Amino acid sequence: MFFALSDVTRRRLLDRLLDEDGQRQSQLTAGLNVSRQAAVKHLEILEQARLVTVDRAGRAVVYRLNRFPLRTIKSTWIDRFTEHRVRIDCGP
Repeated sequence: MFFALSDVTRRRLLDRLLDEDGQRQSQLTAGLNVSRQAAVKHLEILEQARLVTVDRAGRAVVYRLNRFPLRTIKSTWIDRFTEHRVRIDCGP
């Protein structure tokens, strides 16, 4: 999952889904300045990391943000490090 989040293009795709969930591939990747093949590869990586879900209906492909893994990262990593930092800043 961290590999999927390490790329700026993939983070931009997630940001777009956060702003407007349930987008078709063409809408989601418009204006990214990457080739169609590169965009598809980025979306595949996000899907494999379970950061997005994909609904396929015929030729239509709709991507949705899967918030659960992001919440897990927040509660498992970010909150723990933030709590640790607060303890360091405030003293024992």
